[in-house]
Amino acid sequence: MIGLGRINRAHLEGLRRAGDVASIAAACDIDRQAVERVAAEQGVEPYTDYRELLKDPQIDVVDIALPHNLHFEVASAALAAGKHVLIEKPMAPSLRECEDLIALAQRRQRILSVAHHGRFVTAYLEVQRLLMEGALGTPRLIRTLIYGSEFRFLTDPNHWRSRAAGSIGGAIMDSGPHSIFLLKWLFGEIDTLRAFTEKLIDASEVEDNAIVTGRLKSGTLFTTQYTFTAENFFSERLEVYGSKGTLVIDQLRDPPAIFYHGESDLRGEVIDRIKFDPSGWKFRAQVDGVEAFANAVARGEAPPVDPEDAAYVIKVIEAAYASVRSGGNPVKV
Repeated sequence: MIGLGRINRAHLEGLRRAGDVASIAAACDIDRQAVERVAAEQGVEPYTDYRELLKDPQIDVVDIALPHNLHFEVASAALAAGKHVLIEKPMAPSLRECEDLIALAQRRQRILSVAHHGRFVTAYLEVQRLLMEGALGTPRLIRTLIYGSEFRFLTDPNHWRSRAAGSIGGAIMDSGPHSIFLLKWLFGEIDTLRAFTEKLIDASEVEDNAIVTGRLKSGTLFTTQYTFTAENFFSERLEVYGSKGTLVIDQLRDPPAIFYHGESDLRGEVIDRIKFDPSGWKFRAQVDGVEAFANAVARGEAPPVDPEDAAYVIKVIEAAYASVRSGGNPVKV
């Protein structure tokens, strides 16, 4: 494990659940206290330099959860050292770097994947089922909202999230991968987009609010919105407006999922499979994703998150920032 920040708890749990096929062999972080604590808890070797960790021939897989600007450097070194690699999203700062990682993994015959936990969220798996059954009809409009507070990080000039060099981008680069991956997985590729950003936190170098909107290749319209200045428990909302009905999912609402069967349905149908668990739904998905990756490596199978899809996410993000720089003009993806 390289990088022991906030998300590390979910990765540790995912590997614990994959205990029949995997075990934690080493932990690495530049924070010596953090790495010594985790190493002692897990009974493994502590490292403060990832290059030393990669020299260990007994390590098969590297799980990378680092600031965005370090993803390519560490992942490429791990692949070159003959390790399978799981990277937290976003895959890398640029599409070119994503393509280089995919090519390197193919040359080294290693498994590469990205921890896009949306692929494992119970609510989104239910959306997939309803779409496959045709219950929603033809999607006409998709809207997403990712909302929460990063205020304490973005007001800290020493935190990597508030610095362009560390985070590479703000709300679009950090939260955008969730919605863009979801769009690609459930609804298809984007044709054109426009993007707009705002910055409310002066101390930060990156945008804290953003909108990316446009049309999918299928003709479906979409709008994705991201805010780091909402004072609530971090959450997500997905609205699917189809020709047969509307599905609204909001993880902070109880019940979190309601299906409206047409214009005369004022109450809607509660989707019982999607339980109200505002603090646990994301953690469970993160855990499931790490466990699924470990099992895929153990079986020598393709991972559930294709790195090509993760690279496509970065392609869309680059297009979004190009639109922002042009003042919101449409950009072909």
